[in-house]
Amino acid sequence: MSNHWTSSKILISVSLVLLLSVIVACGGTAAEPQIIEKEVIVEKEVIKEVPVEKQVVVKEEVIREVIKEVPVEKEVVREIVKEIIKEVPIEIVVERMVVPTAQPARPKAGSLEAYPQAGKNGVPESVGKFTMATDSWGGSDLNPWQLAGTTFLQDLFNLGIMRQHPNGDIAAYWAETFEQTEKGITFKLNPKAKFQDGSPADAQALYDNFIGIGWDYAKYGYDKPSWTSGRTISNVDPEGMKVISPTEIFVATKGPKPIFMWELGGNGYHGWWAGNPATLHKGPKEYLKDPAGGGPFIIAEWDPGVRIVFDRWEDFWADYAWYHKPQYETFEMLTVPDHAARYALLKSKQADFVYNVPWPVAKGIVRSEDSDRGINPGKGDLWTQTYMANGMLVLDFNLPYRLRQSKYPEGRVDKLGVKINHFPFPEGFEKDPTLDSRVRQALNLAIDKRAISKGPHFGMSFPIGSIWHAGSFGARENVVFNPSPFDPEMAKRLLAEAGYSDGFEITGHFGQFAGRPGIPEIVDAVSSYWKDIGVKVTWEEHDPSDFVNGFRFNRLKWTQVSMRTWGRQDHSGREAVLYRPASGYTGVTVPEIADLTFVLQRTTDNDEQLRLIAEIEDKVLALNETFPLYGMTLVMGYTDRVLAHPTVRFSPHFKHLDLITLRD
Repeated sequence: MSNHWTSSKILISVSLVLLLSVIVACGGTAAEPQIIEKEVIVEKEVIKEVPVEKQVVVKEEVIREVIKEVPVEKEVVREIVKEIIKEVPIEIVVERMVVPTAQPARPKAGSLEAYPQAGKNGVPESVGKFTMATDSWGGSDLNPWQLAGTTFLQDLFNLGIMRQHPNGDIAAYWAETFEQTEKGITFKLNPKAKFQDGSPADAQALYDNFIGIGWDYAKYGYDKPSWTSGRTISNVDPEGMKVISPTEIFVATKGPKPIFMWELGGNGYHGWWAGNPATLHKGPKEYLKDPAGGGPFIIAEWDPGVRIVFDRWEDFWADYAWYHKPQYETFEMLTVPDHAARYALLKSKQADFVYNVPWPVAKGIVRSEDSDRGINPGKGDLWTQTYMANGMLVLDFNLPYRLRQSKYPEGRVDKLGVKINHFPFPEGFEKDPTLDSRVRQALNLAIDKRAISKGPHFGMSFPIGSIWHAGSFGARENVVFNPSPFDPEMAKRLLAEAGYSDGFEITGHFGQFAGRPGIPEIVDAVSSYWKDIGVKVTWEEHDPSDFVNGFRFNRLKWTQVSMRTWGRQDHSGREAVLYRPASGYTGVTVPEIADLTFVLQRTTDNDEQLRLIAEIEDKVLALNETFPLYGMTLVMGYTDRVLAHPTVRFSPHFKHLDLITLRD
């Protein structure tokens, strides 16, 4: 192994305090401040119907619109929309419409037999070098007990507990099975599992990793914890954890932990890894001399943040169809942040695979989704496949939220005892137009989301109606793929009713993020659409880190509107904690919503989780302060040498690299 162990570049920095905050929420009993807002309740039922007759009942300051249907002989789904407009003492009838849109296919279960297999049907059993270029691999830390932030390299040489099958289901990996109760999880491990030094990757090794990451890191010379320490401490009860046998361990939890498998178990998100305790116990310096884990690759060369080279571990222990010794002998991964330079490597075939092909380029390359996703279509020198819903983009109006929060006293804590930061309402915005729900709705209705997706996004994004990611646990397809309509005339009427028929000026905020393309194009398009209804917006671009910090711990400082974005989560319960004031990445909320997120975190019953996730989403959307815009996608490009890359349809970043098959 070449000696390239230099100091790591920290691409992502997440503190333990920040991580702990992701699991906490708001409290407080102060009365809610009075602002103009609209509550929207949608119910569905099946009846016999046709024509629509509308009845508007006006009583004092409440306008109630009820849509009644006249029965006929045809069964359809009826949607009843009730709208209650508070504190607006005039008669307003707001029309609503639901516009269907094309829905991306959901991942389907099945074997990998449809993909080219190494050693079968003329596919070589082994090939030489495989080269990949990416915009980022996350953090450059190799030690799983000392990670400064999310990293995608750990999958290649260390162990996760379980793993997503390319069809999206949780599948065997280090653990073959698991059984969860409200007291904890029992894992049964693969008896063949071992580390690259030949020592067994057994239940004691998993136990040692939990203890080392969560509690005993300082004992072995680590001066600070890994970012995975926070989620370990919040989930695992070390006193109740027990090694039952070399292949069985009971991991006690601190009460019911419904998202344990999504945070620590490997179901979707890259969230937790284990290394070889024998080397980890020697301390950080000794570990880096030989970071041999239990994954399918051995690190051969390492230039932090720039280049890493792996050799195939010939004695790799796993033999699952979805996790086994790779076909290629050597794997070179390069970080190339510049889009043009990265694509040039693909076009010149210096790289076999490029992660994150710019949308304007990708639109002209053959898509494997047009035939068999993930399989070389055989129609040219290059081909692509797309990760759907790798990121979320919403429009946030935070002044109503900040007004509510400013009414609460300082010194509050949430239900877990975590401090809720107090921020006063910003001066000069007491009569801001966006405090009026009608204005916020008008600005949303003025945006033609479908046209942006088809135009400046080249069909690579999809308009979304949900605050949850498509394909994630708890996401409802009828909400996800049902974005709000484009209705500029209604937008103008709402502005006029709110007293802004001549429009107004507003300031917006955004940041650009690696792996989250299309944001600048949305900003430009929104400016144009708002101009059409008389609203002039001035956008301010921020460094991504600064932009994210503007949402930390109840700040929501980006006034008056912002393009909030975050990466994919495969369990909507993980995103639900955003809607607590003490969250590390706060979304607009009210105490009722925050309380529901705590209830959600206390049940392992799937049906109850689904019900609560739906209720939280409905209440967030009813505030009319957060408006979903897009599910973002990310395109991967391949040369004709790559025969197949079986991988999940919905993902925040690259996966299943070890399953790629190539020609000689």
